[in-house]
Amino acid sequence: MNLDQALLNAAEPVPPRVDRAQALLESIVHSPAPDPRRAVRRPRKTTIGVLAAAAAALAVALANLGTGAAYASWTPEPAQLSAAEQQSLTDRCVTEVREEWQTSATKQVSLGEKRGDYAYLSLMTPGWSSTCFRDGKGTVRSAGIFMEPVSAGRLGGQGVELQGWSQLRTAEGFCRLMAGHVGSQVVGVDITVRAGSGDRVRNVRATLKDGYFLAWYPEGRDEANTNRTSVTLRLAGGGTVADLSARDLYEAPVLD
Repeated sequence: MNLDQALLNAAEPVPPRVDRAQALLESIVHSPAPDPRRAVRRPRKTTIGVLAAAAAALAVALANLGTGAAYASWTPEPAQLSAAEQQSLTDRCVTEVREEWQTSATKQVSLGEKRGDYAYLSLMTPGWSSTCFRDGKGTVRSAGIFMEPVSAGRLGGQGVELQGWSQLRTAEGFCRLMAGHVGSQVVGVDITVRAGSGDRVRNVRATLKDGYFLAWYPEGRDEANTNRTSVTLRLAGGGTVADLSARDLYEAPVLD
């Protein structure tokens, strides 16, 4: 059974949003500029995407972000989680989403990956998706929640919806978390991050399964304002849909 079929089988009404979620949404929609403490999304009434960071920690300045030993074991190629790790992280993510966003479902599916000492997971239901990151110390946090995802039918063969692109702060600095849904002809997703000068910073191979993808990479707070990030879809048969702006995708999906 693929993820789309599992989501259909798990379909149920989405619970009402709480007042706190609405307040968060209003602050996002009316914010004039990107802030690494929250992930700005296109203004759907039911879209919430904020950085789950402790307020007290925001006053602490981190020196030399993106340099030194921070995220030293990170790799551009992902590795699979074991079945036990996948189940454990899924259970912890379900709990974190319930506590952070007051949102839950009786059934959900998940997609996870490992890069060095870190694990990252996307939790999906028919009405919402959320991402969770496990840092080097084992702490699991949900970086945001995305409401009313586009259906596989609307994505068609070569469409793509970016369902998560938030920035998260850990003890090692900031990192960027990406997740999304692609059309049926897509067999691979690659991410290119370039500095404002145009120089290539890094290439990242996303984890992809049954049309859902995710990847994360280190990115300093200031870098988030100047980096240019693009997504390339690799298609069955050898073609590509190249250089899609992540910023544009975060505002609206590309439908086939």
